[in-house]
Amino acid sequence: MEQRHLGRTGLRVSRIGLGTLSWGRDTDEHDAADQLKTFWDAGGTLVDTADVYADGSAEYLLGQLLDGLVPRRDLLIATKAGSVPDLHRRFDGSRGHLLAALDASLERLGTD
Repeated sequence: MEQRHLGRTGLRVSRIGLGTLSWGRDTDEHDAADQLKTFWDAGGTLVDTADVYADGSAEYLLGQLLDGLVPRRDLLIATKAGSVPDLHRRFDGSRGHLLAALDASLERLGTD
């Protein structure tokens, strides 16, 4: 799979990323494992997730699959934060919320 530079970071990522929006909701652990392994075998390195995907279950599932299935060092994980489950305030970009969301994401992913 073609690799590209990620801006000026020095990181290289696969041109195609694996999205985890349905993991932990419509995609069970076995199907997620098959997707991740097939993606990695094809040279994929960029995995996209978010703290709100299946209320955090997508991140948790990805964290469970790391190292046992695919070496963590081979993947770049991109997660997102800022969305909140409040009908009147859909986003919270405050420093406090983002730092707490990052800590929670890292915990679910089992990584740093």
